[in-house]
Amino acid sequence: MRPETGDALRTLALILGATLVTAAAAQPPAAAPAWAFDEVTLHNGARFQGLILKETPAATDFQVVVRKPGRPTTTLTTSFAAREVAGVKRLGDVDRAALQAKLAELDPRGEGERRQMEALELADAPWLDRPAGARRYASERFTLVSGASEDVTRRAAVRLEQIYAAFARFLPPRHAPEKPTTVLLAGRAEDFRRLLGRDAPAVLNAAVYDPAANRVVCGSDLREFDEQLTASRAKHKLGRARLDEYEAEVRVLFKASKPELERHVAGVQRERDRLREADRQNSLAFDRATRRLFATLYHEAFHSYLATSVYPPATPAEVRAGRGPGELPRWLNEGLAQVFETAVVEAGELRVGHADPERLERAQALFRAKPPSVAEMLRAGPEQYLAAHSGQKSDASRAYLVSWAVTFHLTFERRVLGTPEFTKYLEAVNTGGDPVTAFEAWVGQDVPAFEADLREAVLRLTPDGTPAPKKP
Repeated sequence: MRPETGDALRTLALILGATLVTAAAAQPPAAAPAWAFDEVTLHNGARFQGLILKETPAATDFQVVVRKPGRPTTTLTTSFAAREVAGVKRLGDVDRAALQAKLAELDPRGEGERRQMEALELADAPWLDRPAGARRYASERFTLVSGASEDVTRRAAVRLEQIYAAFARFLPPRHAPEKPTTVLLAGRAEDFRRLLGRDAPAVLNAAVYDPAANRVVCGSDLREFDEQLTASRAKHKLGRARLDEYEAEVRVLFKASKPELERHVAGVQRERDRLREADRQNSLAFDRATRRLFATLYHEAFHSYLATSVYPPATPAEVRAGRGPGELPRWLNEGLAQVFETAVVEAGELRVGHADPERLERAQALFRAKPPSVAEMLRAGPEQYLAAHSGQKSDASRAYLVSWAVTFHLTFERRVLGTPEFTKYLEAVNTGGDPVTAFEAWVGQDVPAFEADLREAVLRLTPDGTPAPKKP
């Protein structure tokens, strides 16, 4: 492709300008040197490495950084209340500047997730009746086996790494699981049904956690989207190759004329920028197409994390013998799972702690109309959270909504999860104690007073997770 005039570049721009495609990112080095971090240690013994973003007398804003050999670097922005923090180890100015530069390099334009996806090492794995019909990714906490597309598989692996890091921030692991949770990700609805088997319960969501097998089965059906994405990626690869070829030729042709060379190279760069914007739009389209998929995946993965790493089931005798406080009550288990199912990936980073706007709107309407009974929620059994058919859906939705509101308040405003009082609460309810009495001891007030505080907190809550100012 020999450029005779600037029209050649404009012609190429017309070819490439309409292409919506997915970027291919450079592979990072196989081995990475150790990084120096700020460190925050909490009173519950948990220790976090990363970068201090802001310190005030009330809280420390912190970017948690998780780096494992051979795995993508993941980050999580959070805030530690002053009463949580037992100690802080701060970097010097030189090391802090170096860390800030490294973190900026991870995702200068919101492309970090793509880099992490491309860096993953996947292996062939059997899938239903196909010996090599899936791709496998192994982590410490989970093993992903996916029959979905390459893009969905890689993004699921990266986001599972991120969400498990978020789980550990709020509820640090107390046990090493016997084996990682198996996550089976189906790319077709019929595969999802086959994986569940004939005796699978009738469910309304597209993911199921099986505690006995320690596995999560998640379904998606994105065939049409996958085909479009694959075609876009092929066009993108061709477009980049043409741009590289064109730039090489103009550098030879105009090497004696710096102004002409700069003009043509600038045009090439504009086309590359246009492709980069197409990459961003593709990421947004992918997020829209897979939003429900990842929400259900996060939700069920949280159930598995709790059961295997933090609060595994225990008999009353085992709890009395000091072998652990036992599992979370159903309301809290489901409430926390809802908090994490709405986690957001923003500029390559996973963020939790915001209030899902749709859920918040429904909760505020509920608390305005008729504040729910917290005592009723505390005594509710697992059946309140089942929605096997449409006649049960409204009751289950209300139960989920109340559990989310209470859990959000306790987790992000009162920050009482993981405290010694919380452990006593679990020990009490898992040895036959009255759940209301145990709850009152945990939160330090009776249920009517808690309900009043909860209602005010829910009505003042904003989608970013902070309360609106009180009206004078």
